[in-house]
Amino acid sequence: MNIGELSARSGVSPRSLRYYEELGLLTAERSANGYRNYSEPAVELARTIRTMFEIGFSRDDVRQISPCVTGRHDTVDREAVMDTVQRMRDEMTQRIDELVATRASLTDFLATR
Repeated sequence: MNIGELSARSGVSPRSLRYYEELGLLTAERSANGYRNYSEPAVELARTIRTMFEIGFSRDDVRQISPCVTGRHDTVDREAVMDTVQRMRDEMTQRIDELVATRASLTDFLATR
């Protein structure tokens, strides 16, 4: 599929897709005319990469974990990936706790109006 179709199916902008490719997180075959041609697994991979970036994970974290999204588990250091995923989960838990506390403060403020 071309970049426009991948963008439409994944919800990720073509600009972001090009950036992911620049970072080596997403790959595409090139046709004779230079157009990108993405495989089917690129749809889920692009969504996952976007989500990880949106929630604040680093390029290195995304690079380390992204092979697992496409089923290439055999290409990663399993122990390192598990450590990274656990750290990412713990960071998310901390952010969620902070958001819940902020929401409670806003709710209290609104209740006093």
